[in-house]
Amino acid sequence: MITIINERCEIGIPKLEDYSIDLVVTSPPYNVDLGNNKYHKSPYDLYNDNKDHQKYILWLRSIFEKLYPKISIGGKVCINIGDGKNGAVPTSSDIIQFMKELKYIPLTHIIWNKSQIVNRTAWGSFGSASCPSFPTPFEHILVFYKENKKIQRMVGKTDLTKEEFIEWSLALWNFAPETRQKEFGHNAMFPEELPRRCIKMFTFTDSTVCDPFSGMGTTAVVCKKLGRNFIGFEISADYCKKSEERLKLVRREETFEKSIDVNEIIDENYKESKKQFTMVDL
Repeated sequence: MITIINERCEIGIPKLEDYSIDLVVTSPPYNVDLGNNKYHKSPYDLYNDNKDHQKYILWLRSIFEKLYPKISIGGKVCINIGDGKNGAVPTSSDIIQFMKELKYIPLTHIIWNKSQIVNRTAWGSFGSASCPSFPTPFEHILVFYKENKKIQRMVGKTDLTKEEFIEWSLALWNFAPETRQKEFGHNAMFPEELPRRCIKMFTFTDSTVCDPFSGMGTTAVVCKKLGRNFIGFEISADYCKKSEERLKLVRREETFEKSIDVNEIIDENYKESKKQFTMVDL
């Protein structure tokens, strides 16, 4: 079942059943003044993306505090976030700190390499040590779990292939950002590849995924394709309507569901590593 609720997540989350969410995949607003930012001229429909930083962090904290009792034991939380002002505003660090205070346990810190630096124009003090600029062509995917690292609620099968597991279990992900933002009328979307990897790495089929900042429904679209249940919250009625239109065009993918033999992977990796060495008679 795919459900998107036109309501503030702060109001909607407490209505959810405890231990009902297996995975949270979300990208909250970055608080970078979307709309007035020189790189992002289009604002959100309703949300004010220019809060005082401490108030912004406290607001996010309150949301993940409300989510905690709704997550199953062994459930995961994946938060996609970027730091402001080329890293001078360490939002990712602030989130890690309050998540630990809320008893979420860090699992990994994935770097999403967006490879966006093509025609670079921001150099700071070009050619000088005076004040160089450091653009950040990457974002963070912070992963936490609740109480137990291992999933306790086995609801379906894995649809994760051996090749996907080997590539995605390295905490450096390389894929392009969303390119259809003008088409959808939303200037802060992540691509389907991001929730796809999180969902397949951290859930089984028929699990329930939540996105408290549903936006254009990208996580919902991927859940429908992959056979997961979804519940999301979005304050914009327009975004909800466009999400529903996207979902009407989506069909579940025919995935190859096969359990991964980890010993087989280890054995193949060992054989591959042996190819890199040659025995020499001395």
